Amino acid sequence: MKRLFFPHTMILPDLAEALHAALGPTTLFHPLPTAVEAQTDRLAAAQKIDLVFPCAEDGGALAAASASFRDWAAEHAGRDLAGRMGRGAEIPFFGEDAASRIAAEIKAGAGAEAGPTATEGLLQARLLLMLAQEHDACRSELTADLCWLEAQERRMLKELKGDDDAFPGEVGASALNAAPPTLHMLAARIGAWSQLALAAEDFWRAAPAALFLTDSTEVLDSVTEQSAAEPLLQRYPVTAAADELQTWLADPQGPPPAAEKVPAAPALRLTLVRLTGMDTVEWLGRLAGKSWHDASGPDPKAASEGVLVGVVERA
Repeated sequence: MKRLFFPHTMILPDLAEALHAALGPTTLFHPLPTAVEAQTDRLAAAQKIDLVFPCAEDGGALAAASASFRDWAAEHAGRDLAGRMGRGAEIPFFGEDAASRIAAEIKAGAGAEAGPTATEGLLQARLLLMLAQEHDACRSELTADLCWLEAQERRMLKELKGDDDAFPGEVGASALNAAPPTLHMLAARIGAWSQLALAAEDFWRAAPAALFLTDSTEVLDSVTEQSAAEPLLQRYPVTAAADELQTWLADPQGPPPAAEKVPAAPALRLTLVRLTGMDTVEWLGRLAGKSWHDASGPDPKAASEGVLVGVVERA
C-alpha cells in the first residue's frame, strides 16, 4: 500500500525521515519537475520519498503564470486587496452591474463563455499548488529561524545564569511547535491536489490502494465533514520498522497491534479513520468537485474497503 502525503507538494525532512523509518517511503505528488524545492529533491535522491509528477506538460506556461502572479502580487503589495481577491475569477474586476461588464458580455455573446476546460482547470490547480508550496516553504523557513533564535537565547541565558532553567519552558521551541499550522485556502488546496492526483492515471492503475497521510488535523476535519468516517486509531504510537502495524494497515479489518507492545519512545503518533462507502478515485473526484465515473463501473470491493486517511504527529 502506497503512502501519500497530502494536500502538500513538500514535506519537512524530519517528518519524511520518521515516516520512512516507520512505514517506508512516502509518495509526494508534485505539479512541475522544474519547481521542486531543494530539500524535497534531496529527500527524493536519498529515496526517503517517492516523487511523482502526474502532469509534466505545459511546464513553460505554468512557470510563466507563476512568475506573472508573483509580479502582480509584488506590484500590489500593501494594498487592500480583499475585495479584488474575493472576485478572483473576474478579470478584469467587473462589478455585478458594471456597464463595462454588460458591454463585454454583449460583445462576447451573453452566456456563451463556458467554464475552464479540463486542461485549463488542471493548469489552474497546479498553479495554486505551486503558490501554496512557496507559502509553505517561507513559513517553514521562518519557523526554523525562530527555533534557532530560541535555542541561541537559551544558550546565552544559560551561560549568563549558569543553570538549565534560565528560560521558561512555556516560551521555548516546544511552544512554537505546539500550535498546528493553519492552512490558508484549505478547501481550494485539497481540491487542487485532488485534481493533480486524478491526473496520475498510471499511478492508480499500478497501486489502487493508498494510505493518505497529513500532518494537519484541519485536513482530517475537512475530509471527515464531507464523508462518513469510521475511527480506527487515536494517536497510536509508531516506531521505526513498525512491521506489525504495516501488516495491519494493508488490511485493517481486525483490531490493530496492541499499543503496549510499542516501546515508550515512539517516533510518531498516528490518528487514522476510514472513509466508508467509496473507493479512492471516487473520493478524489468528490474532493476535486467533479463527478467521476469509471467506464468499467465501480469496484464493490474497493468501495467497501473505503479510504484510509491519517494524521501523523511527531512524538
